Amino acid sequence: MTKKIDFHIHTIASIKDSDFTFSLDWLRNYVETFELDSIAITNHDLFDKENFNEIAEALSDIKVYPGIEL
Repeated sequence: MTKKIDFHIHTIASIKDSDFTFSLDWLRNYVETFELDSIAITNHDLFDKENFNEIAEALSDIKVYPGIEL
């Protein structure tokens, strides 16, 4: 069985992408539209546990992994 996973989701603006604005509604729609089984939160050079927990709780139907882009 093939799984659909996006390992590169940004949820917090950083110096590298300061114009970025996160939307939980957009992320829900993205996951549903592409029928993803899992995602990984991989922000630039940082990890925000509160942000991660909010997303994992909101998307409880899929597996959400923590990550960081270095």
